[in-house]
Amino acid sequence: MAISSLIKFSMAALMMMIFIIPQSFFWLKLPFLCAVLAWMLVVGIHDHWKIRSSAFLPYYLIFCLLTVTWCIVGLVRVNPEIAVLEALRVYVVYMGIFCALGIYVSNLEYQAYVDRVVIAGAFGIGAVALYALLDHILQLGWLPQSIKDDMYLQVGLHQGYVQMNNVNIGILTFIVPYLLSRVLMGEQDEQRGWMLLGLAVAVVSAVLASRRVVLVLLVITPLLAFGLTVLAGQANQRHLRRFTQFYTLPLLIAGAGSLLVIYGGFDFLDGFSGRLASAFTTDADAPRPQQHAALMAAFTDNYFWGSGFGGLTSVIRSDERPWTFELTYSRLLFNAGLVGMGILLLFFCTYLFLTLRKIRHSAHASILVSLLTGFLTVLIATASNPYLSSFDFLFALSIIPLILNTTDRPHQRSAVDEGATQ
Repeated sequence: MAISSLIKFSMAALMMMIFIIPQSFFWLKLPFLCAVLAWMLVVGIHDHWKIRSSAFLPYYLIFCLLTVTWCIVGLVRVNPEIAVLEALRVYVVYMGIFCALGIYVSNLEYQAYVDRVVIAGAFGIGAVALYALLDHILQLGWLPQSIKDDMYLQVGLHQGYVQMNNVNIGILTFIVPYLLSRVLMGEQDEQRGWMLLGLAVAVVSAVLASRRVVLVLLVITPLLAFGLTVLAGQANQRHLRRFTQFYTLPLLIAGAGSLLVIYGGFDFLDGFSGRLASAFTTDADAPRPQQHAALMAAFTDNYFWGSGFGGLTSVIRSDERPWTFELTYSRLLFNAGLVGMGILLLFFCTYLFLTLRKIRHSAHASILVSLLTGFLTVLIATASNPYLSSFDFLFALSIIPLILNTTDRPHQRSAVDEGATQ
């Protein structure tokens, strides 16, 4: 029992590090990862780990098969071998690791812990953001420069807004939608106050970092989450009322901010609003539009099978790794062609349907819908950010099989559910 508790702690610590120090300090995560995998191997010999969903293993097998196929295409196209090996490492080896972790977590009643882990992750990201800001202003110097470089603790003070490059800010594309969905959907319980506080810390961190995609996701999350509850047959009048009421808040804030800029002399808000508005404008000379144009031009040369992993274009994002781009889906279309993108679209639509069907009969629908919302918002955010090219962000791709293999009680309809909208 003591060893089992220690392994649970190791898993929680690993997730905390994925949230707070993603894309850095892999050596620090490795002992916790090895402890969980070793425990799984030992206990698995006695057949204690259950794969309850027939769709669980095919999810990872299909993912790996698609990766290997387009790695072969990349080799046929004589793309850099290191790029092909990198794709195999990320989408075969790492996904294999998350397959094992998914089996472990789904065999636990993780629903009792997931809120706490996500809330703690929000607090950790907030603490890092606050330190980065204070260190920039007060020159604290508490952390060695090597650690600050690994975490990209870079701060820029501009007219009306602050900008940060902390690597963990990207994780807020999952944490903010998850916590917001839980707050809007969850029942009154002892975790609600902490969820509200964690959500507030996460939103403030996103504002301090001037991470526009997180703020955009904050606005669309209620609509997305409510749509999922409807599709899963879990929506009721309480959910509709909460989701509707939420949209009054940003409207009031936007209106108050506009009045302060126009009549109150708060000109510094103009810089922040301009920063937000720039997320919806396109500058043809900006790096991302240039990458998109180059990727689409190269796509037309191999539109059917694509270039394979490691394909190069006329625009170079990184001299060290010229096959990498910030625009995930433009790159995927270039790499996998119409065939690969078509298969991926069918693959995810099928598994989304299976996941919604699972949630329909779940007693933990609020948590599962919130996890699925976070999964979809990460997919939205990754359109303009290469998040899914690293180990840490791949946890999002394991949310669907995790839900499918979850130990769950059947959903018991209550009097509240009688007003459900179908």
